[in-house]
This record gives sequence, C-alpha cells and structure tokens, in this order.
Amino acid sequence: MKKKLTIKEFILLVSLYTSQYIGFAFFAEAFIGILRQNNMPLENLGLIYMLGLFWVFRFLWAPFIDKKKFKIGHYKGWIIIFQLLMAFVLFLIAQFSLINNLQTIVLLSVAFAFTAASQSIALDGFVYNNIFKRERSLAMSIKVASSLLGMILGGGVGLVLYTYYGWEITMTIISFIMIVALIQMIFYKEVKPKKEQSATELDYKQFISFWKGKNKKQWMLLLFLYPASISSAYGLMTPILVDLGWSLDKIGYAVHIVGYSLGMLASFSASWFIKKYGKRNVLIGASLGQCMSILLLLILFYNNETVTTIIIVGIIFSFYTPSMVIMTTLMMDRASKKTPAAQFAAQHSIYSLSGIIFATSAVSFAGVLGYRNIVFIGAIVGLFAAFVSYKIELEKEKVK
Repeated sequence: MKKKLTIKEFILLVSLYTSQYIGFAFFAEAFIGILRQNNMPLENLGLIYMLGLFWVFRFLWAPFIDKKKFKIGHYKGWIIIFQLLMAFVLFLIAQFSLINNLQTIVLLSVAFAFTAASQSIALDGFVYNNIFKRERSLAMSIKVASSLLGMILGGGVGLVLYTYYGWEITMTIISFIMIVALIQMIFYKEVKPKKEQSATELDYKQFISFWKGKNKKQWMLLLFLYPASISSAYGLMTPILVDLGWSLDKIGYAVHIVGYSLGMLASFSASWFIKKYGKRNVLIGASLGQCMSILLLLILFYNNETVTTIIIVGIIFSFYTPSMVIMTTLMMDRASKKTPAAQFAAQHSIYSLSGIIFATSAVSFAGVLGYRNIVFIGAIVGLFAAFVSYKIELEKEKVK
C-alpha cells in the first residue's frame, strides 16, 4: 500500500531530483561559459542546449522502463542503474582534457543527458507508486524545488569550482554527488504494486489512446498553453537586463541566486495552497499570476534599479515554480497505474516542449517586434490559458 511521505523519502527525493539537475545545469549553463571562454563560436554553443531535448522525447523509451521490472524493486532497479551510469559518465568526462578532447567530452555529455532523462522517467514512476496520492503535490514541490537547487549548484557553484580547482576536480565532485543519491536509493525499500496494476508488454498505442476521450483535447491544449507566458518572461529577463546595461554578475545574482531561491520557497507554498484551496483554484490563480508576472517586465524599462528588479524577478519566480507544481501534480493524477512513467512523460514532454518554444520564440521575435509587444502577446496567451484552466474538468476533490 502507498504511504505518506516520510522524512526519509523527503530526503531521498531531494537528493535524487537534485543530482539529476546538477549535471544537466552544469552542461547547460556553466559548460557554456567555459566553452565561450575557450573561444568556441556562438553558433556552436547552441548545440549544447539541444541536450534538453532528451527530456522532451523521453516518452519514447518510457514504456520499456514501465515494463521491465527488477526483483529489488521495479523503478528502484532502474534508478540505481541510471544513477550509477550518471556517476560513471561524469567520472569518465573528468579524465579527459577540456582543451585536447573537447569532442569526446561533448559526446559524453550527450550520453549523460540521456541517462539523466531516463533517471527522470524511472523517478517519476517511483513517486507514483510510492507516494500517497494526497502527498503528490508535495512530491512535485520537491521535484521543482530540487530542480532549482540543482540549477544553482550545477550552473553557479559548478562554475566557481571550475574557476578555483579546474575541470577534473569539478567533474569528480559532481560525480560523487550522484553516488550519494545512489547509496540512499540502494537502502530504500520500494513498494510493490499489484500485478494487475503493472505493465506486461510494451504499449506505444497508449500515446494515441491516452488523448482520446472527454476533455483530453482540452488537457493537451492546456499543457501547451500553460507555460507560455511564464516561459516567455523567463526567456526575456536576461536579454532585457543586458540591454538595460546590467552586468552579467548582477544578472547572475538577481536571477540565479535570488530568483531561484524565491522559486524554491514558492514551490513548497504551492503544495500548501493546493491542499487548502484545491487544484482548480491554484491552477487558475497561478495562470493569472503568470500573466501579471510577464507584464511586470514593462516596469524595467522605466525603473531597473536593483531593488525594483529583484522584486520583479522574485514575483516572476514566485509564480513560475507553483505553476510547474500544479501542472505536474495534475499530470501524475492523469497517469495510469499500469504505465505511470510513460504517461507522465508523454504529458510532460508537451509541457517541456512548449516552454522551450515560447522561451526561444519570445527572444527571437523580440528582435523584430520589440520587447514590449512580445510581453503583451505573452500576457494575452496567458489569459487564454487561464480561460482553459477555468473550463477544463478536474477530478472532484475535498478542500479543507
């Protein structure tokens, strides 16, 4: 039987989710800076961001993870395998010279991205089977907060470590963090689901059948629209501040330290709001908050003093993370007992792809239409997402 979230499980989830994002953040943020410092052309740096596509397309191999079970625990076995591979690949990367073996390191970073995305599949399935349904919003809060913690440690602290200690020591330390999470997983006893609740064959038809039925088209539309305004705001923040004359270190402090920290706190408050006011109210409230957040960027063109900017960035992240918490909670609610990892991945892929599309498009079209017009367009799309949030049918729930 599924249990409530214990302190041991809380620490385990924080460790696993954080380790997953530390490595990705290092390659997506710190590694970019390191390569640019070593005079890599800007057009080639864009290829590094393609690592995120493994999270978009991970639903393609998720059914295999749902089907294949291990005696030590269905998803536990997979998590151990991928956690070990993550540590091994990072340790292997540490053995190569950044200057003389850059191509090999990039190829190995692709391998790491695949293992990290695969660990994400298994971990989401693990949460579905091992966390009591009423605690899912808390589990998703941990997921979101840990991702931000991983981004801070991997993108920020990782760059500091590299500056002072070099490539080999930095990668070795990050690989050791993977081992810490691995040891915790080894000593955890996974709940075994009933046989009739487990997948017995590879089922790729579910990716079509899942979207058939009442409200499924609305749900797909909401998955695509919901991250539009807040992802656009996130994508626009740094370019706007750069164009307003902010230095990179000030931007790093305002966005990656203050912003991410406030986002971590807000992600846990989302769980409380969901339990207090219900999923629908939080869904609608977060969507309206996202619309307001992107509009706040307009203030920066008139007042971009440090305090004002930090407040605006803080508000943006205060709605950025709760929106992720409520949506991932609803995704988990809609996943089936037989293939939870695959169905969660299928839904999250649309959500992730949308975030990438809107963040990238916002920056690209800002050069043609201007920042202000893009901000207004993002807010309008966000209002449409709020309307769909109001209309979509959710499962009945008790609100305390």
